[in-house]
Amino acid sequence: MKSLLLRCIFGVLLLLNIAACGGGGSTTTATGQSDTGSVNFNLDISALKSGTASNMQSAASEMTGVTVTLSRDGYDDIVQELTVAGDTATGTVTGLASGYWHIEAKVYSNATVIYAGSVDVKIVSDAQVSAEILFDPVDPDTDPATTGSVVISVGMNKLPGYKKINQYVSAILQDTVNSKFYILDNSTGIVAVYNANTLVREKDIALQNAPQAVTVDAAGDSLLLGYSTGKIYRLKISDESLTLVADSLISVTALVPFSSKYLLVTNGSSWGASNYCLTINLENGQVVSSKNYSYPLSSFTHNPVNGMVYALDSGLSPADMHHIKINADSGAIETLSDSKYHGDYSFGAPVRVIMSGSRIATASGNMFISTTQTSEDITYAGNLGHPYVDLASDDSLGNLYMLNSDNIKKLLVYKQDTLFVNLTVDLLGEPKRIFNTPGGVVVFVAYDNAYYAKIFNKTSLGLM
Repeated sequence: MKSLLLRCIFGVLLLLNIAACGGGGSTTTATGQSDTGSVNFNLDISALKSGTASNMQSAASEMTGVTVTLSRDGYDDIVQELTVAGDTATGTVTGLASGYWHIEAKVYSNATVIYAGSVDVKIVSDAQVSAEILFDPVDPDTDPATTGSVVISVGMNKLPGYKKINQYVSAILQDTVNSKFYILDNSTGIVAVYNANTLVREKDIALQNAPQAVTVDAAGDSLLLGYSTGKIYRLKISDESLTLVADSLISVTALVPFSSKYLLVTNGSSWGASNYCLTINLENGQVVSSKNYSYPLSSFTHNPVNGMVYALDSGLSPADMHHIKINADSGAIETLSDSKYHGDYSFGAPVRVIMSGSRIATASGNMFISTTQTSEDITYAGNLGHPYVDLASDDSLGNLYMLNSDNIKKLLVYKQDTLFVNLTVDLLGEPKRIFNTPGGVVVFVAYDNAYYAKIFNKTSLGLM
């Protein structure tokens, strides 16, 4: 027996009960998988009536229909019209395989959608799980995708237009090759896989032990996991296999894949003679180059245009930036040194590569030249005008997307050729991370001890 309980919060409890019974149900999936079940929906919509926004059409209080759509990669979408009787909407969906399904629910007043919400739910055999659908009101007279306006109603989605990330967030990593986000929860040892274009949660991967350092492999579809034991493993996302890559013999605190063949590994956490930077050949697991470096380095950033690696020292005063030059052919560390300023300029994490690899930016807003000529590298090149929480570069459109950290925090859109701000967008929540995708700008924010995310469509913002 499989069962799933979804709770929708509107100030009072709105229950959507799902019970999935294994076997016997007719499947509607694309794969013909036999391990399927039936799902029964029982949705109490009475709470929505008291939650209707005051500035919506009066017809919104009359809810005449509810539709649910269940989707999953590799399967046909399942669309079900629920039967509405009084304040209850019911229905049954058959043929659901175990695993993650994306469920979208829409509430109608005649032909008009007045509420919409979604959730990603993992159906687990012989277990009962709970999830939460947060509904946003849909204003019939306003398209929030083109105007950016929102309707806030007490008790509904606390951040209208944002999707709640239903997990603890230790790290967010982007796989640009496969258009995925990997969100690590170190408290439970879970890596959740999200579609970067839709924010749909596709699956969870359980780790045997939470890593001390993690990064996305340069070729994509794999995570490299570093541990205090010195062991480095490759986690392949597609089949969830875990393979030992190398034993670095140091307590791994950072991993930087500067090519598909070579990996930079460090162990520094405080000042000391036992700090090392190593390069490892991922093809055979051998240490190629090793240098002792007393500075404890963190916030590593790789510039793929020229192969330079940058990092900040931590716990030292004055703070400084360091650069690492690695031979792309041999993997040997050729240069490892700090900047020439030694505290003359403020830096700050995170460090980001911008302007097609010709500049690196720091959280203070200060920019520096990025070049393989180590005598000219990390030369001051001006200030962006705002300090930032995070920054993403869009070289295809010539934009920078910034979450500023001064004044009222917004999404700021810069033109890279002028470094002028040509668009500002209000945000809800406390800005945390920003990512660039081909069609959108993805912003993660924190609110009320939880993470939320929103994809700002570039076409809707007038950027494409």
